[in-house]
Amino acid sequence: MAGGNIHCGSFKAGDKSGSAFEGVIKDIRNKIEEIAEDIDQQLDENEYVLLSKDQAETLLVPLEEYINSLVAEIGHESWNLEIENEEKAGMDPVEGKWGLSRGWRLYCAEDLLGACQTSLSENEPVCIAFS
Repeated sequence: MAGGNIHCGSFKAGDKSGSAFEGVIKDIRNKIEEIAEDIDQQLDENEYVLLSKDQAETLLVPLEEYINSLVAEIGHESWNLEIENEEKAGMDPVEGKWGLSRGWRLYCAEDLLGACQTSLSENEPVCIAFS
């Protein structure tokens, strides 16, 4: 199954953890207005999004807050368990993966945060590539 993959320097993201990237960005958009338009444009024009070190830094606090809010809403920290619960409850797995699922968004946000932290420490861009 196709999806989105997050890359940055030595950071090792989980398989297809970037799939829910658009859902994450939609949820934190009001906190990242200064870079949201550039992200939208890249999503419209490319099969990847490239975030500079400065853009990665802009995402750090909003992602941390978002992760904390999702964990509070879900009631636990396991994105995988949440995905399983959502699918058992009838959520379409493909729609869930592309941003409908809280579990997939948590998975994405955690790995995106790790990539952004790596970007700052290694001075590398973050790439979210879709296939």
